[in-house]
Amino acid sequence: MQRDMAQLQEQVRTLQRAFDTELAKSQQLLNQNLEASGRLATAIAVLERTVANQEKVLAAPVATVNTRVDTMATQFQALRDAVDEMNSRMSKLQQQVLDVKNIVSTVPPPSSAPPATGVGPQASAPAVPPVQAETLWRNAVRDYQAGNYNLAGPQFSDYIKYFGSTEQAAEAQYYLGEIFYQQKQYLEAADAYDLVLERFPEGKRTGDAQYKKGLSLLRMNKRDMAAKEFREVIRRFPRTQAATQAAEALKGLGLSTGAAPAKSAKRR
Repeated sequence: MQRDMAQLQEQVRTLQRAFDTELAKSQQLLNQNLEASGRLATAIAVLERTVANQEKVLAAPVATVNTRVDTMATQFQALRDAVDEMNSRMSKLQQQVLDVKNIVSTVPPPSSAPPATGVGPQASAPAVPPVQAETLWRNAVRDYQAGNYNLAGPQFSDYIKYFGSTEQAAEAQYYLGEIFYQQKQYLEAADAYDLVLERFPEGKRTGDAQYKKGLSLLRMNKRDMAAKEFREVIRRFPRTQAATQAAEALKGLGLSTGAAPAKSAKRR
């Protein structure tokens, strides 16, 4: 019995020593983990301070860039406004130059001899073109394409006035009708197209002019007169784009494409 008790006590002491050893190891591991956690916390704190410092360093350049971008946007807007103002002034200047040309063109040239004192009619001097035909035509077309109708209209009129015998005179008259049509002045447009039919019956724009005359009449709710013009286009200018458009217009009105009575176009 005593021997068993002694063996049991020895086993208890052995277990105690083993427990103490394991406890010491666990305590050592715990201390190591605590030290590692402390070092990690220190590293995180250093990293946070570094990030904060980097934010401070980068914040100023970013703010400067934003300021510069805002400044450049303001400068670009000012430049755009200046360009718009310059374009407006150039348009006004072109109109003034055109007005001066028109005034100069109406002044008769000086006579080489004193006027006669007798009764009887005096021969008037022929009108002198203010510019060359090609220059006037090019300027008129450029202003028309740019939508500057207040400049293009007088220039086309001058072209017809001074160079009415050229092939482009018919186009100039047609463009006058187009300007009125674009400005929804349909009565004036119909008259301008009608002048193409009267003055240039064989011109390459005559069919288009008669079709657009029909459209102008249609815009004025003159349905029957418009249909008559459309049918006349089909009769006089078959197999042309104007005839195709006229047929489509009649179809849209629910009318047939029967030919109109054979008679020359007359002004309303």
